[in-house]
Amino acid sequence: MRYVTRTRALEYEDFNSAKSRLMERAEKFGEISCKARRIIAMVSQDFIFDGCTILVHGFSRVVFEVLKTAADNKKLFRVFCTEGRPDRTGLRLANELAKLDVPVKLLIDSAVAYSMDEVDMIFVGADGVVESGGIINMMGTYQIALVAHSMSKPVYVAAESYKFARLYPLDQKDMAPALKPIDFGVPIPSRVEVETSARDYTPPQYLTLLFTDLGVLTPSVVSDELIQLYL
Repeated sequence: MRYVTRTRALEYEDFNSAKSRLMERAEKFGEISCKARRIIAMVSQDFIFDGCTILVHGFSRVVFEVLKTAADNKKLFRVFCTEGRPDRTGLRLANELAKLDVPVKLLIDSAVAYSMDEVDMIFVGADGVVESGGIINMMGTYQIALVAHSMSKPVYVAAESYKFARLYPLDQKDMAPALKPIDFGVPIPSRVEVETSARDYTPPQYLTLLFTDLGVLTPSVVSDELIQLYL
C-alpha cells in the first residue's frame, strides 16, 4: 500500500491523472511481488527433498509458490496444513495443494505438537520481518516455532524483501494490535473476555533461515540487509 500511494501525483495532479498514476504503481507492485515470489520459490528448492513432510500455517502466497514449484519439479512430499484460526486460511491452502495432487493432511491448530514428530521442516510466510531477524505473522506462528525448536525441526520463513521493516518488538505486546473477530460457534457470555489478536511475534532464535528475493539469509543478517535497503 505504501509503495502504491507514495507518489506526489496525489497532491499535484487532477483526479483522473492521480487515479491513473496509482493504477500504474499498483500494477508495478504486482509485478515486483510476482517476481519476488518466483525467486523465493527457486532458492528454497534445495531444502525440499523427496519423502519429506512439511508443516505450514495458514495461507501464504509465497509459501504456496514454494510448494507449487516443488510439485512442478516432480518432488515427492506431503504437507500438513494447520486450520489457521481465526479465519481458517489453512483450509484454502489445503484445497489449493489438493488441486496439485500434493498429499495433504489438515490439522486443528492445537494438534501441532502432537504431529511434530512426523514433520521434517516448517515453512511459514511473514507479514513483516523486523530488525532483530524475527517475524510478525498470523497468530500461532510463535507457538509452532517453539514446538519445532524443542524438537530440533528447522523453521523456514519465505518472505519478500519489501516486508522488511524497521521495527524492533521486545515482546508480544510491543506491536500495534491486529484484531479479528472470532466465531466459536456458540454464544459467549458478555463477562467472558475473548483474545482477538490476529498476529504474533516470533523471535529470531526460533527461526532457521529466511528465503527472500535477496537470497537465503540467516536471521542475524536481516539487520544488515535493512541498512542497505534504507540507505
